[in-house]
Formats: sequence, structure tokens, C-alpha cells
Amino acid sequence: MGETILQALADYATALSFRELPPKVVEKANDCLFDLVGCYFAAFARRGNRETVEKIMALNPAQEAVVWGTERKCGTAEAALALGCLAYDLEYDDGISMAGHWGSASIPATMLSTLAHGGDGKDLLTAIVAAYEVGTRISRMYSPRLLKKHVHFPCVMGAFAAATGYVKGAKGSAEQLAGALSLAGLFPLGTYSTATSGAPGKGLYSGWPNFLGVQAARLSAMGMVGDLDVMEHPDGFGNVFGLGEADEACRETALGGLGDGYRFMQVYFKPYPCCRWLHAPVHAVLKILRGNGLLRDDVERIAISGPEFISMYDTRTGYESKVTCQYSIPYSVGAAAYFGRLGLEEYEAPARNDMALRRFIERIKMSVDDEMQRNFPASFHAKVSLTCKDGRSFSTVAGMPWSDAEPPTKQELIDKFAFITRDVLPAEDQAAWTELYLGGMEVPGALKRAAELLGQKR
Repeated sequence: MGETILQALADYATALSFRELPPKVVEKANDCLFDLVGCYFAAFARRGNRETVEKIMALNPAQEAVVWGTERKCGTAEAALALGCLAYDLEYDDGISMAGHWGSASIPATMLSTLAHGGDGKDLLTAIVAAYEVGTRISRMYSPRLLKKHVHFPCVMGAFAAATGYVKGAKGSAEQLAGALSLAGLFPLGTYSTATSGAPGKGLYSGWPNFLGVQAARLSAMGMVGDLDVMEHPDGFGNVFGLGEADEACRETALGGLGDGYRFMQVYFKPYPCCRWLHAPVHAVLKILRGNGLLRDDVERIAISGPEFISMYDTRTGYESKVTCQYSIPYSVGAAAYFGRLGLEEYEAPARNDMALRRFIERIKMSVDDEMQRNFPASFHAKVSLTCKDGRSFSTVAGMPWSDAEPPTKQELIDKFAFITRDVLPAEDQAAWTELYLGGMEVPGALKRAAELLGQKR
């Protein structure tokens, strides 16, 4: 059969060097790291999350890795688990469409490994790119079909990215990484129900991939590996989900253009703290309101259409849970239109329990657009039509506001970082992070300075 998919990806990732990375790729890697740090500390300041970190740290008191914001150490895998859980908590973290949330699911393991093994900022950025690249290529072999089965593929696939980042950060061999990837298939099932119901374990959907990625890398180094042809084997990875062995189309998805381009450049960022599938309709309704000077009292009804998949997010009950609302199109679009904005406060209890808002949400109707369904998942857009009480009507089609095609500016990411971390990071530390971000983690001494900031007690 020749080289397997996992072997080819491991060879690529471990051989990748910083000098090969185009400037735009380096810039994007800095974007991802900066945004991830902001997402983590924004969650760290929220009620109950400090206690969650303390409990996870107590699972393994080994003095291996500093947990950000605590000045204390615990086992590396447990530290990565805690960091990943919090980075995913607010639904502000990055992602790649039909791939996963590699920032929250892999950067913690990647950074802890790089620091533990004496790497510098260039090593970290290269490892981040490798993690996103491998994670995306493996995930996309299966994610469209897993989506149809309502499997939360970012959770299922995250360990592949985390294992790659950990081994790359440790300057491990291709053999170790291939073995770690073979074990990363010992994944959590990742049902959408836990992600959308508001269950306390929701953060594990990014925390657990970090934990598993670290352990897979360590076990592989001990010689405990799985089958390197686990993707191609009839009884391998795909068959677990009833998808069969990886065919030539899967192999092309995983290996096509490897080394010639970067799937990594398809990263999107979130201006709103909710599931990425909600961003298009939220962006569309705010665009209509702001562009035409409309207020909530002007609105008679709102119609939303898109691919069939959006019906999964037509949630109109359970608004007592913040997470349920973060996965509900009617709630999120309604809150955006009602308040004229959509941030963390619009998902807190005072907003969720506002009966006037709930009555406003009843004006929202959803339907399937056949053309958008044909183009999905290669393209995801939503159409929003708004009718005013005076008879005027407005309509627009929107995609992700901060997509890979229209990424945020550096200033927009800086503004997001400052806004979401304002309750936990003092102004001087926000300024220090901004300086590191604008200078680039590749600058000598930058990673050491970042580690100092991360290690301070908050």
C-alpha cells in the first residue's frame, strides 16, 4: 500500500520548518495565538471557571506545567485539559470550516510542549501551523458525513491536531507522531447534545482533545501505538461511524496539495460568542438594522433561510441555559436585533429571562433555501428578510463576518481582546500582549515574555 495517510502527514508535520512558512501564514499563526489567549482569560474571569481549573489541577499535582493565571503547576496533560476547557467556554474561539476548533483544542497542548522542550517563538508558530494543518486534513475526510449524523466532529477530531502540536513542540520524530495519530483515534464520541444542552462537561469538547493529544504523544514515545493504516483499514477509523475505509477521495482530501498550500489559512475568527453557524444570520440582521437606521420597535417579522442544517439550530426552548442560547438561531438573531448588539451580556440571565425579548423572538421564522442547500457545506450563507411595521422590507445574504475570505484586521482582533479580557487583565498587561502580538511571537525573547505573562496570578 505504500505510505499510509498518517505516515505521510507525520512526515510532513515533523519536517516543516519556520523558514518555509510564508509571511501571511506566520501572521495568521500569531492571530490564532493572540485570540486564543484572549478567549482563555475572558473565560477565566467568569463565575465558576477558576474553581473548575483548581479541580482539574488537583487531579494530578505533578509539577510539570504552569496553568495560566494561577502561578501554579500540575501535570502537563491536566494543564492542557484545563486550558482547553476554558478557551472553548465562551464560544469565542477560532475554527476552520468543516474541520474543527483547533485554537482551543490544540494550542494549549502545543504551547505547553514547546515551552517544556526549550523551544522559541518560531518553534511555537510552526507547531501551531502543523497542528491546524494535520487536524484539518484528517477531519475533512469525514466531517461532512459526521455532520449529517449530528456528530460534533470538532470534538472527535481535536486530538489529531493536539497530538501533532505536542509532538512538533517537543521536536519529536515522524515515527512518534504517526504513532500518536494512530492513538488519537481513541476519541470521545462527541454528540451534539452535550455541546448544545448546556451540560457542565461542554468545555471538555476542546479540553479532552488536548488531554488525549498529550497522552497519545507520550504513549507513542513508549512504543504503545495503534495501526498506522487505521484510516485505510476496513475495520479502522471510518468504519466506527459506518463510513467505511478511506477511499481515494479521502486520501486526496488528506494529502492533496500537502506542502504546496496551507489549509491553515482558512481559519475564521468570531466577533460573536456563539456557535459559528449562527454568525451568518446574526451578521445579516445587524447589517440590515444598522444600515437602515432601524430599531427593534420597527420590526414586524424576520425570516431566515439557509441550508437544511440550520434547522438543527431552530431552538425555541431551554433559554434558561446560556449554552442553549449560544446554539439557538432564533435566540441569537432575536437578541442581536432586540439589543442592537450581541456580546456576552446578551447571553446572561437578565437577557435570557427578558419576557419582552422572548415575545420578540416569536416574530422570527426559519426555512430551507434549496440553492443554499445545494452549495452546502462548501459554502455557508444565510438570507435574512426583515419586514417593518410600516410595510418596508429589507433583505440581505451574509456569510461569516470574519471568515477566511474577509478576515478581521489586526485592530479588530486587538479590540476584541481588550473588550473580552477587561475584567481580568489590567491595562498594562493588555498593552503588553498587544505589543507581543504586533511584534510577532517570532521575535527573539517573545515566547519567554509571553510565558511570564501567562504565569502571573489573576
